[in-house]
Amino acid sequence: MLKHLLREMAFARHVPIARMLARLRLSARRRLAGFRPRVARGPAPLARAQPPQPLFAPRATGVRREGDDLVFRLIARDARMTGGRVDWRAGGDQLRRMTLHYMNYLEGLDDATAADIVAQWLDSCDSPAPGAWRDAWSSYTLSLRAVVLLQELARRETLEPELRRRIEASVARQIAFLERHLETDIGGNHLIKNVKALLWAAASFEGAAAARWRARGLRLLNVELERQILADGAHYERSPSYHCQVFADLLECRAALGADPLHGRLDAALSRLAQATADLAHPDGAVAQFNDSGLSMAYAPRLCLDAYARLFGVAPSPRRVFALPPAGFFGARHGGDYVIVDCGRIGPDDLPAHAHGDILSFELSVASSRIIVDQGVYEYVEGERRRRSRAAASHNTLALDGADMADFYGAFRCGRRPDVTLRRYEPRDDGFLLEGAHDGYAHLPGRPIHIRRFDVSPGAVTIEDRLQGFTERASRIGFLLHPDVAVANDGDVLRLLRDDARVEMTASAPLIIEDAAWWPDMGVEQMTRRIVVTPAQGADSRVELRFSAGIGTPS
Repeated sequence: MLKHLLREMAFARHVPIARMLARLRLSARRRLAGFRPRVARGPAPLARAQPPQPLFAPRATGVRREGDDLVFRLIARDARMTGGRVDWRAGGDQLRRMTLHYMNYLEGLDDATAADIVAQWLDSCDSPAPGAWRDAWSSYTLSLRAVVLLQELARRETLEPELRRRIEASVARQIAFLERHLETDIGGNHLIKNVKALLWAAASFEGAAAARWRARGLRLLNVELERQILADGAHYERSPSYHCQVFADLLECRAALGADPLHGRLDAALSRLAQATADLAHPDGAVAQFNDSGLSMAYAPRLCLDAYARLFGVAPSPRRVFALPPAGFFGARHGGDYVIVDCGRIGPDDLPAHAHGDILSFELSVASSRIIVDQGVYEYVEGERRRRSRAAASHNTLALDGADMADFYGAFRCGRRPDVTLRRYEPRDDGFLLEGAHDGYAHLPGRPIHIRRFDVSPGAVTIEDRLQGFTERASRIGFLLHPDVAVANDGDVLRLLRDDARVEMTASAPLIIEDAAWWPDMGVEQMTRRIVVTPAQGADSRVELRFSAGIGTPS
């Protein structure tokens, strides 16, 4: 009980009072409404004759027909709807039910199937049931669905007029509901989704309500750009997947607005986001997986940059050596080789929901193939997999036995969190030297500080770890391998092979190989192996990774 109270106090002291008050206000509204979202009824505003067209091409649908049944793919799991009748409570957990109500899958469906599913939703869910604010009428879900529906109306000209009018009336009610339930209690990427829904609806309807949505959306956008988009162009939650989500959302805001009404601030933020997006992508085109990131959790970096180019005429290229100091990401690429290091805070102090214990972790691609991968994230349900996804021992960094660098608890919370110091950074034309430290274990006896140095050059990465201060706890340093990497032990050298990639790994301490799991996307688990270096107590550790394309073959 006391431990839980101290955790909650450590968590709450970082939460702004305005956000706490917003949570209390929303909770009171839900209780007063009997947990049934109250929806205003009345004439819908007039839809514009020329609404904004979607900026992105339709995504592949997550729905397929099998006979008379519809099968929805919800976060790597099938949900069969017998006879084509959709059970809007299906999916199992809250996130899968929310995914069912996002309706992103409409984009890839034929007109008849899309119209049938939307009509079913209007019949069943347009009048919210008690507790619907948790899934169908959660402000986050509603924000995604409203934009999808408006874009489908703009994209599909053959919809029946009666169904079109029903959709327009429903979306107008949903946006009116959103106005009173903005996620100012959470902020972050959720609030950006709310803003995009307000602005896209404002561009799709006429009249006083639409003008009010635009004004509200712009006020929020102006504040959140300053708060959420760091000076280096990274999104402040420091998850490359959520970075791409926010980048795509702001691009769609810009497309709906048709210009930058914030005197250049929106365009400047998009320019910074674009460069960071190019830098945070591996040679295979997908994002780095720090914090809560998956390979397919957002539009791919290339799709985001193509959309940026459609709006601005040009898109940035990835840099050979890059540094995003406010976010803490540093990297270098040479052809198909790519190294990215995380030497930043685990996340914003007031929103650590997607933070992981990955300070001083890294990822490595060689010859365009991922070799050393981040743990990734499997689910947002509190439990063992969620705990492991956030733990330092699951990441490519040093961990102490029985301890963690931050006090993660629940599905999204964090009490104690570490400070990070960039002690040295020396970029070169083709690499960099970086030394960082964090005090995530300084609460333990002896106040140990983890210090790590990276020396990155073409074809080589050298990593040196040491602990400043004494600890009786054993340390271990993990290196999670992509499942397709073959490993051969050749005396003191581990040879790693994947496609054209060749890596030789040596260490100053014993190397062991253990079974592990990799979570490349939500709900997806692949078995793999983790190489673990086990330094003697008090000893420093040095690991060298020398790599090339197509030279030498592990025996």
